[in-house]
Amino acid sequence: MRPPVAFPIREAHAHVASLGQTLAMPDLSSCLSVGECLELVRRESARLGEREPSWLRLHGARIEAWSDRRWPTRHELDAAAGARPCVMLSFDLHSGVANSAAMAGAGVRSQADAPAGGTVGLDRLGAPSGLLLEGAFWKVWSAAPEPGPVVRRRHVAAALRVLADLGYVEVHDLLSQAWLGPMLAEMDCAGELPLRVRLYPPLSEFEAAVAGSAGWERPRVVLSGAKVFHDGTLNSRSAWVLEPYRDPLPGEPNGRRLLTSHELDQAIERTRAAGLGLAVHAIGDAAVRAALDAWERHRVRRVRAGAFEESPGALRIEHAELIDGADVPRFAGLGVVCSAQPCHLLADVEALRRALPHRLDRVLPLRELIDSGCRPGELLWFGSDAPVVRADPGDSIRAATARRREGAACADAIAPEQSISEGEAWSCFRCAREVNNRA
Repeated sequence: MRPPVAFPIREAHAHVASLGQTLAMPDLSSCLSVGECLELVRRESARLGEREPSWLRLHGARIEAWSDRRWPTRHELDAAAGARPCVMLSFDLHSGVANSAAMAGAGVRSQADAPAGGTVGLDRLGAPSGLLLEGAFWKVWSAAPEPGPVVRRRHVAAALRVLADLGYVEVHDLLSQAWLGPMLAEMDCAGELPLRVRLYPPLSEFEAAVAGSAGWERPRVVLSGAKVFHDGTLNSRSAWVLEPYRDPLPGEPNGRRLLTSHELDQAIERTRAAGLGLAVHAIGDAAVRAALDAWERHRVRRVRAGAFEESPGALRIEHAELIDGADVPRFAGLGVVCSAQPCHLLADVEALRRALPHRLDRVLPLRELIDSGCRPGELLWFGSDAPVVRADPGDSIRAATARRREGAACADAIAPEQSISEGEAWSCFRCAREVNNRA
């Protein structure tokens, strides 16, 4: 959908390289059961034959919408893919499943092999089931051969064309790879960059990105800050929530916190020392509250040190899919950007109703955010998180205004009292000058 508006629009949360890569990858989003998923794996494995790369990677699995609501097991994937390493990614990018060959190739044979915060699922006999969460999944996924520079550039160019064709003039890349900035700068010099790109590398690579950015930053390619993960996702029940899930992960009734208060404080200090911003992934209401608390502590420290108050927008909270009522006015009060993706409501309907039926009234409280002072396009931004879901802005417009999927009955709307007007929704895509960059 192209915007019926006169102002330029931005995609405030996307993963450009991943979007380009998934455009060339088998897509599981149309599957409705384990059987359909395994049949697709068999077809794709047969199609690849003996060609390289030997790994088979698939994306877009949405098991909450499957009739059997379960991942295929490691052994089922073994039968479907044969000896070929095979790994499947959930649409939310935080979980997946792998066969025996893929797990062996990545050196993940038990929980002891998982990075901190990652989980290796077990079957009834205590053996790895193939299910992998967070860092454990990405360790296996990343073991597959990565494309070389030529193919990478082709993927990035394809993703940027998709975004430009949707009407965007700017995209924010969250979790930018070290090679992405220099590549985009080369594309800009060659006249091949169709829109502006603002980069947010992981915090672990932030100082290196700052040091190297002088060599590649341009008016249309800008280092704007860093990104951290404060919790997981709703579909994996790893988003950190104030009230327990109805069907939680074993031993984690409220999901999973990924950063301590001290670590979050340090992340803010590191990015502000460079004059840049911090993007905090926080989906659950507990994670959102903790991020706001950290920014409030930062402001107090600044005032005590005799410094001026921070400008609005230096902290952005990504997703904020659940926000407790007490925390809604804090966004405007603290000058924190709520960087939301309403389109996720359309994808998460089943997960929300099953896991958090008692908190549906706190899902994406857009009406309350605007009424409390988060002006669309200034402190309330919209994006998609592509390739988690498609980047079409029309999906977020529908979710923000109708609060339900197309064709669904009015009674199926989630928190309809939080709907906003179409004009307000489009304004959340409006490009505005940001304070947390050097452009």
